[in-house]
Amino acid sequence: MKDKSTFDTARKICLMLGEFFQIQDDYLDCYGDPAVIGKIGTDIEDNKCGWLVCQALKRASKQQLATLQSHYGKVSKDSVAKVKAIFQNLRVKELFEAHEDETHARIALVVASEVPATLRPIYNWHLGKIFKRSK
Repeated sequence: MKDKSTFDTARKICLMLGEFFQIQDDYLDCYGDPAVIGKIGTDIEDNKCGWLVCQALKRASKQQLATLQSHYGKVSKDSVAKVKAIFQNLRVKELFEAHEDETHARIALVVASEVPATLRPIYNWHLGKIFKRSK
């Protein structure tokens, strides 16, 4: 692109889409159906610093923090179950769903207000491909 403003807007939207996609990937790793996503998620066992655990760490009580520290990153069905129980107790799934809707709205607003009408379809197509995705 030769127009700096158009490039800057494209970069802004692409970064927003990329972050949105990664957060969804973290969510699907924990809650996605392996038959649909094509893999069994292991972010908890692999001690990944994903969006879900970051949200849990921000909201956890001292007891929940201790449980997360003891079980996050352990390759054990029991440990994974304890971590997921904390996620459930802290309503991390619902936090994600709200975040997904808010992020979609924020990106759509940028597209509608900052992108020339002729270029909007390409951004809206990409946004539509990832919004509420299941794999």
